[in-house]
Amino acid sequence: MSRLADELHRVFGHPPTYPRAVVRLQVGDGQGDAAGREEADRLVDAGCELVVLDSDLATTAVRACLAVALHLEPVDVTDRQTPDWATDVVAVRSLLRTSRDPQQLLDGGLGRLVGLVDRLTERRTPVLLGGGTATATAVLLVCTRRPGAEQWLLAGSAPADPHAAQALTRSGLTPLLDLGLGSTGADVAVAVVRAGLEALGA
Repeated sequence: MSRLADELHRVFGHPPTYPRAVVRLQVGDGQGDAAGREEADRLVDAGCELVVLDSDLATTAVRACLAVALHLEPVDVTDRQTPDWATDVVAVRSLLRTSRDPQQLLDGGLGRLVGLVDRLTERRTPVLLGGGTATATAVLLVCTRRPGAEQWLLAGSAPADPHAAQALTRSGLTPLLDLGLGSTGADVAVAVVRAGLEALGA
């Protein structure tokens, strides 16, 4: 309970405040950074006190941004087990030839994730993260650009992708759960957070 308590106090305060209004977002596509920021503002203005955020996006932009952020090669961030591995490597390499600036590499979905994370943390709204690679990539981009954003972020479930796990570590976050839960990890983590906050008297 000690590490969980420390994490909950870090994000929800001393004494912790129990989030009554919780919104679950699974990002599958989007219209970029600005749209994500506007969405975050709408959530906060509507009274949201905790956003549970994840994404299964596995686009070329996600891989390219992860490669830049972690100083990796395209072959490192693509899945060698897929039949299109060589094609994926070429696609990432081609995109990186256009720019090494993550802001220039964002596609609509990853841009939405970055905008959401950036604006929610600016507005001091706790975000519980799932284990998606795109989610971890967005978090690292935001925390690199704006140190201190991690204060409002809680890594709920460890990513299956080791590079995504490295991205969370670089962001200063340690997942609460490492159970190989995949896309269901964030939902299980919500239950853990709720129980932990109740135990702390929130």
